[in-house]
Amino acid sequence: MQTIPFPLSVDSSPMQHGVRELLEDALNQAILVANTRGEVLFATRKTRTILQSWFAKGSENMIPDEIRIWLGKGDTSEPLLVRHPEKGEIEIHNFPLSVSGNLSFMRIEHRFVGRGPKALLALGLTAREAEVLYWITEGKTNPEIAIILDASPDTVKKHAANLYAKLGVPTRTSAARCALSILLPSA
Repeated sequence: MQTIPFPLSVDSSPMQHGVRELLEDALNQAILVANTRGEVLFATRKTRTILQSWFAKGSENMIPDEIRIWLGKGDTSEPLLVRHPEKGEIEIHNFPLSVSGNLSFMRIEHRFVGRGPKALLALGLTAREAEVLYWITEGKTNPEIAIILDASPDTVKKHAANLYAKLGVPTRTSAARCALSILLPSA
């Protein structure tokens, strides 16, 4: 079994590049691996999209200064929270990959604060359907939504089915697209 070393350089073999692309696509999360110098060793597409929209001055090969400074302080037990009045907030969790702290594995969560479920009422949904749709756009499963809303999974499933019918869409993904047209600020 061949292992693929990090970082994968730009001049890596086509096979390694293909494996990297598959891994990035398979991980439907914002994942970032960086070293203490701030070099990006691995980033999913979702991560790159978030970093480019939130930290305009950044480079694709280096983590933004704000994240690098947070990592450099050493105490990353509490996540880094970055807020933007129109974009919502991102929360960055660090999981050191080495005892020396030379490598960091980070997960980035993006939330639309201030433009939450109430904004989705504009789609003609009930308040509860809007809450379910909001959490669908946040990538939560029906059982997770049930826990968040203190409801049964069957109830969440029923609300989801009702909101799909009201929106005229067949899937969670299409419902999320409808919601994001409301939740995302217009460019």
